[in-house]
Amino acid sequence: MKKKSLWKKILLVLLAVIVIYLLVNIKLVIYGVRQGLGQLDMVRNAVPVDTLLNDPNYPDSLKQKLHIIKDVRRFAMDSLGLKNSPNYNAVYDLKGRPTAYVVQAAEKYRVKKYLWNFPVVGQLPYKGFFEKEDAEKEAKRLQDKGYDTRIVHPGGWSTMGWFTDPIMSNMLLKDEANLAELIIHELTHSTVFVKDNSELNENIADYVGENGAVLYLKSKYGESSPLITRYKNSIDDNLTLANYFLHSAKGLDSLYCTDGFKNLPDSLKDVEKQRFIASIIDGVDSVGFKAFDPTKIKKNTLRNVNNTFFTGYMTYYNKKDTLKNQCVNQFNGDFLQHLEYFKQTYGK
Repeated sequence: MKKKSLWKKILLVLLAVIVIYLLVNIKLVIYGVRQGLGQLDMVRNAVPVDTLLNDPNYPDSLKQKLHIIKDVRRFAMDSLGLKNSPNYNAVYDLKGRPTAYVVQAAEKYRVKKYLWNFPVVGQLPYKGFFEKEDAEKEAKRLQDKGYDTRIVHPGGWSTMGWFTDPIMSNMLLKDEANLAELIIHELTHSTVFVKDNSELNENIADYVGENGAVLYLKSKYGESSPLITRYKNSIDDNLTLANYFLHSAKGLDSLYCTDGFKNLPDSLKDVEKQRFIASIIDGVDSVGFKAFDPTKIKKNTLRNVNNTFFTGYMTYYNKKDTLKNQCVNQFNGDFLQHLEYFKQTYGK
């Protein structure tokens, strides 16, 4: 009887702890449930790739992209050694909608990202939603607290191996090189994960996605393919642009830290902030690119720029040069050895 009574007390304590946790974190629980239901809807309504390939009414141009994805998945697992996962074996039709609505935030007068806390995965500098209204509410909540915010639409969607991720229909609009990069990037998230270090996670996934895509293209088209040259030029230009923005962000943050800026009223702080950001945008014209057109960058990318624009670059590019140098110095430039190191050190 005493033993039963003891177990009963233990169970009651555990139940109380669970109830308290749910009450304290009710908003996070509701968010998790809603996102889980959204993910389940995707999985349930995604159409298997083989079904679409056998459908005579499915466009041949999209079938070609599905064949590419199958080839890239096979290459990622057989040649790169990424984790064999069920991801990207079915297609979810977005019907023209964005993949998701991702909220990012940063301090208003510091180039410092806002972090959300999640169970298991830890801190992340973004929060994704499937409904636009939910994302706008979250952005408004943070704006009311004095943060800069923006809502972005990701090119892909990954639950980092926690759920089965389908191919989003808008992914099929990408060319072969960028589609290969995206698939390898997302599969890397299912293979490598560092808790509470979103920068390292995203930089590794980007680094593996780009280098893995180059190896895939070489295996298919040969070393001297013009397609590979164009793709490698775009990789170099993206890093050049990112490093320009990262360097500029340091200058902007230095402005925020000066006594003169701190002593200004907020109205004048905003004027100085926008003046400095405008000078950064103008400076894009002086950046040397191999292929990128600065005019198109300024027209398509540099709109409504605030601190979250720069913290976004930190998340995806802040460690890129470090990873490249690590490959050269520790692995004699051998990308596959470097990738094996990631798997051994951070493998899921």
